[in-house]
Amino acid sequence: MTTEKNSSRWILVIAGFIINLCLGTIYAWSVFRPALEDKNGLFKLPAWQSVIPFSVFLLAFGVSFAFSGRMIGKVGPRRPALIGAGLLSVGYLLCYSIAMFPESSLWITILAFGLVAGTGCGFAYNPPIAVVGRWFPDKRGLALGLTVMGFGLSALVTAPAVSAMISMLGLPYTFLALGIVFLVLLSLLGLFMRFPSAEWKAPSTASASPKPWCPSAIEFTSNQMVRTSTFYLTWFIFLIGAGAGLMVIGNAKQIATTVTGLTGDMTWLTTLAVSVLAVANAGGRPFFGSVCDRIGPRNTLLIMQGIQLLCLVILFPYATSAPVLYLAIILFAATFGAYLSVMPALACYFFGTNNLGPNYGMYLSAYGVGGVVCPMIMAFILGAMPTYATYVQGFYVTAGLLLVAVVLALLMKNPRPPKTA
Repeated sequence: MTTEKNSSRWILVIAGFIINLCLGTIYAWSVFRPALEDKNGLFKLPAWQSVIPFSVFLLAFGVSFAFSGRMIGKVGPRRPALIGAGLLSVGYLLCYSIAMFPESSLWITILAFGLVAGTGCGFAYNPPIAVVGRWFPDKRGLALGLTVMGFGLSALVTAPAVSAMISMLGLPYTFLALGIVFLVLLSLLGLFMRFPSAEWKAPSTASASPKPWCPSAIEFTSNQMVRTSTFYLTWFIFLIGAGAGLMVIGNAKQIATTVTGLTGDMTWLTTLAVSVLAVANAGGRPFFGSVCDRIGPRNTLLIMQGIQLLCLVILFPYATSAPVLYLAIILFAATFGAYLSVMPALACYFFGTNNLGPNYGMYLSAYGVGGVVCPMIMAFILGAMPTYATYVQGFYVTAGLLLVAVVLALLMKNPRPPKTA
């Protein structure tokens, strides 16, 4: 029976990957926007309005992720996964009503897509992480990396599919079709979400010697976790590292145009750079997750930070040719994606797996804050008319923040066992 469970646990990784692939459709929002902005169409939204549903979605995602984590700690992963499937699908289905009320398309997409679907995404994103974290104590970083890889890879799959659907069906029916597909698929996959029984053991952990960087068999509740200095050090590391990655992702095409000078006949290379970024972002998750399994969270974080500094100080400022630009994008995007697998693995290694759902829910708030702070700093430096000089200045300022994160990683240590009453 144990052998059967050990082999079937990889099915949970596949299920989690597909769930993330569906949830990551948010990264394809830029494909939805032209139909909303078309001056000859029904909706005629200005560009500054069509981005609001995307921002509301990310905000709702970040807030609901924490609530999903608390729910997992109380009732297990299946119910939050099914709630997330329902809310996400209903959000997409409600967006169909823009066909009947085109003059209200902004508020419909803000409430239905942004608030309802965004909340569903937060509820559905957490369960696969919590489940895989428990089923893979022996290969936690790799398994988590493969699970969340679907979110980073989603745009490469969903963006062309959504674009084709909008061309054939129109925007309202595309929302309707996606809502139906997500309702069926995510509900079925949500039923797979389950924790192993208390007596189950991974195949290679019984005889394995404890790793020096992993205080094994220590379980922290969220309240106990936030009383440790380790949590705050790693929270700020997550904020700076992920925020720097989101800063580059948000400006990738502009960096290719302004810094590398890919204009005119070379413009297609800027679009290709965004696709390369998505692949590297996805691939960095299982790669660095596996590295974390071998050498531990601190050493992995230091390697990731070193690569980020190399890109910001040397590669990006001197990316005056396409090969250097692509090298910088591949390295930087891979390290950005790595945070989404290394940080939940770190939370398991330091604070245990029993409360990974609520614990990582608190960690992911750093991702949301970093996604606001670092891009805003970059936008302030770039000003209204970005130039090569202002981009280089922005790279150096971001590198300065990363140096702070390096110091925090060097100060990071195993948390003391929680005090018992």
